[in-house]
Amino acid sequence: MRNFFMMCCILSISVSYASAAKTMRIITLAPHLTELVFLLEQESKLVAVSDYSDYPAQATSYPSVASYTGLDFAAILALQPTHIIAWQGGNKPQDIAKLEALGLHVLSLQTLTLDDIAKNIIDLGEFLDASTESSTVLTNSLAIASKYSQNLFQLKKKYADREEQSVFYYSWATPLMSIGKGAWANHALSLCQLKQIFAHSEIAYPQVSLSYVLRQQPDYIINVAKEQLSSIEDFWAPHRAVINAPIVQLNPDLLHRFTPRILAEIVRMCEATKTMTF
Repeated sequence: MRNFFMMCCILSISVSYASAAKTMRIITLAPHLTELVFLLEQESKLVAVSDYSDYPAQATSYPSVASYTGLDFAAILALQPTHIIAWQGGNKPQDIAKLEALGLHVLSLQTLTLDDIAKNIIDLGEFLDASTESSTVLTNSLAIASKYSQNLFQLKKKYADREEQSVFYYSWATPLMSIGKGAWANHALSLCQLKQIFAHSEIAYPQVSLSYVLRQQPDYIINVAKEQLSSIEDFWAPHRAVINAPIVQLNPDLLHRFTPRILAEIVRMCEATKTMTF
């Protein structure tokens, strides 16, 4: 009887450990990665996110273990994650390497083009699906990626024949910061046949001269700062005798995050910069 009781206890403990092993605990290290986990309907398995993970609103309820300064390794280890999703190009390479050296299960996603967003969604689906008993996560990711790719293809086709226009694209006024050839936003701009005036810059995010902008006379001024449009207009008001380019304000949380929501903001940009007729 005693041996039988011990065997039952051992079996019970084994089942408990097996059950625990199947319980997914996800940590995301960038806001767009948090959004993708929600998109795949796996948010119930999230245990921590990064700073600025604010979409959907429920994402703000999770603790943050990552910021622009780096990762909180002590907090990450304490949460005992089974899956960590990192941003290659956003998180520090040495931080990702350290997570892997600690024996943690890490997926590092890189986004270089708009097409890569679909690939990231599929890769994430495969990463999470491998630890589940069904293939619903992967199936869901394939459907979402396919829809995104179709929508992207249609937008490329729709705006392919537009006349190219020049823009000044900036995020901060003090100091005045724009984008160079290596910046992500160029992919969105090119879809709308827009070329920004600092495309020649080898620096991805250069500090630029206002006088140069005025001399270039761009067709449009595109602002991606989170501030009131009135304050943006106030900045340009003293120069309106020299430059009359319309101001287009866009949402950086949509345009700079690698999720399907980016397409709606690209459409807004394309439509706001239609060729002017006089």
